[in-house]
Amino acid sequence: MKSKYQKIKGTFDILPADTRLWNEMENILRNISQQFSYEEIRTPTIESIDLFKQNVGYETDVSKEMFVWEDHSNQQIALKPEMTAPVVRAYVEGGFYRSNPLCRLYYIDSLFRREKPQKGRQRQFNQFGIEAFGSSNVEQDVEVIMIAATCLKALNINGTTLHINNIGSPETRTQYEALLKKYFSQNIDALSNLSKKRLESNPIRILDSKEKEDQLLINNAPVIKELLTDSEKKDFNNLLLNLDSLNIKYKESPYLVRGLDYYNGTTFEITTQSHNSQNALCGGGRYDYLVEQMGGPPTPAIGFAAGMERMILESKYQVSENNIDIYISSNDSNNSAKCLSMMQNLIDNNYKVFFDTNKKSVKNQMKDAIKKNASCLLIIDKNITIKNILSEEQITVSDFHELLNFLKTQ
Repeated sequence: MKSKYQKIKGTFDILPADTRLWNEMENILRNISQQFSYEEIRTPTIESIDLFKQNVGYETDVSKEMFVWEDHSNQQIALKPEMTAPVVRAYVEGGFYRSNPLCRLYYIDSLFRREKPQKGRQRQFNQFGIEAFGSSNVEQDVEVIMIAATCLKALNINGTTLHINNIGSPETRTQYEALLKKYFSQNIDALSNLSKKRLESNPIRILDSKEKEDQLLINNAPVIKELLTDSEKKDFNNLLLNLDSLNIKYKESPYLVRGLDYYNGTTFEITTQSHNSQNALCGGGRYDYLVEQMGGPPTPAIGFAAGMERMILESKYQVSENNIDIYISSNDSNNSAKCLSMMQNLIDNNYKVFFDTNKKSVKNQMKDAIKKNASCLLIIDKNITIKNILSEEQITVSDFHELLNFLKTQ
């Protein structure tokens, strides 16, 4: 039978068969974040459009793909398309820089972009991310990359490559944009139509192009490393030395610039060669000027975001079995109060319980209990009988205390 209603294009349901995997993977990410002393932050689903337009960049794909509307007070509202800007807003608005100078946050949240749906990329999607505020030292960059590597390993995601670059300060980036603009202008006829549009507004974004005709030009473009100051080169070399000491493999990628305007310094991306989803699993970098740009004090910061859907597609993680401790069987309404009371007592003692409210026959309930991987069948009629399904051992008990004693021996 066909439903009268279908989900919106670019969205999907996470049904019970999959939610256990999602929950277990989310718990792994939460536990790792907390092991590194990061704390969870949650921000509203809706924000002012200016938060993204003015801080992410007017010409970025993120800004162009937002879901936007005007509310009754004529304010332009957007469903949040990315998380760094909302987290920075909360950091500044909440005054974290006063109470927590070295502030480390993580999130798992739903985001929204009006883009073409494809495998591993939806209009509503979920991200896990890390944001660290307050330290400009290389060790902070290493820690953030270490968290990303630790998470992917724990999720049993293999065959990944860490790409890393340094795009310098805003001044260095401005020089680089001028150099790129000159280079691409000299080869404008060979550029894709999309890159021709980017040439005037944001030439550095051409390096992100996936258009086939742009690749040869990109591979021969000037590299930003030539413009880095001695201090920036030293920091980048120290970062690589620390990664070497941790045996974290990487590939220097001179054209990796990331697609958002707020990045500076270290940028990185973790990719996979698998055909299960989009190439990039995780990406991030430094944004040392964004907090000040949004009204806070000068605050160095670095973070990354990873798509949950893409990680799930790439993960070889095996979800644990969905077992039930006790299946409660009763087909007599006169015993309802006894069943419900017994169920509450079991729940209070941390047992996982399934109560068959359809009142099938005991034979069918036993079949259902086996199908649901229940450990014990509790039959409540005139007597209270508890049966271990695997060993077939069973006893009749007079009260909950006796039942609890039996369960403790199983």
